Amino acid sequence: MLARLLYPTPIATLLLAGVAIGFAVGARRLGFWTEDGPGPGLLPFATASLLLPLLVVVLRERVPEEEPFRAMPLAAIVLTCTYAAVLPYVGFLLPTFMLVVAWVRLFHRQGWLRCILLGVGLTTAGTIVFDILLNVPMPLLPTWL
Repeated sequence: MLARLLYPTPIATLLLAGVAIGFAVGARRLGFWTEDGPGPGLLPFATASLLLPLLVVVLRERVPEEEPFRAMPLAAIVLTCTYAAVLPYVGFLLPTFMLVVAWVRLFHRQGWLRCILLGVGLTTAGTIVFDILLNVPMPLLPTWL
């Protein structure tokens, strides 16, 4: 049974079930009904209530010829979440450069020179597009500088 859980479908199903349970608990705290009508927790609770039985069916089904779980997609998710977490505190330039360098080096197995050139080029392009052309307010440098 444990070996069957090491495939992407059961892992994604269990993670989605955790999210659905979180929505159900949060929805219960918000309340289902108010004096005026449906409360803010009714729709999330209904969604979670409909999603959980479907996830049980998906978890019980066996996908034929499914490839085993690989760590590379998980590493990409962790790298992207880390980037999103540090961006507000460290600014745009350094995390973007480091994300591109790490991504190209780890996932595409390129040399250091290409990684650094791509990091500088894509960070510069992102800065030009978002900061200069679109005037998106974002911290380019760390907030503590």
